[in-house]
Amino acid sequence: MRTAKRVLVVDDELGIRILLSETLEMEGFDVSVAEDGQDSLEQMEGGNFDLVITDLRMPRIDGIEMIQRMRASGRKEKVIVLTGSPMSESALSRSVPSDVVQLTKPIGMASLMEVVATTISD
Repeated sequence: MRTAKRVLVVDDELGIRILLSETLEMEGFDVSVAEDGQDSLEQMEGGNFDLVITDLRMPRIDGIEMIQRMRASGRKEKVIVLTGSPMSESALSRSVPSDVVQLTKPIGMASLMEVVATTISD
């Protein structure tokens, strides 16, 4: 029996968390949700995830700081950043580590699931 891949969805917008978690669960993933970077880091203390899908702009700890703290503590989860941020592409590229997949909102769920499948299987 195959164990479902664990995904953590991090976004301060409830609607986005629900949409992503329901879509991922329908695709067979074991999904947890967090409302910001602080909440996500606390959840990561309790276990490992195969993938983290996160927004950038969130209260308390934003996505960039969350990723930096993850990497500084030795965490190896793959990360997809979803952002509707008005940051320029060059500023975003400098802020996000090179091993992080960056996507701009809005994105269709079918396209996102293709990226998730590719990212999680690498």
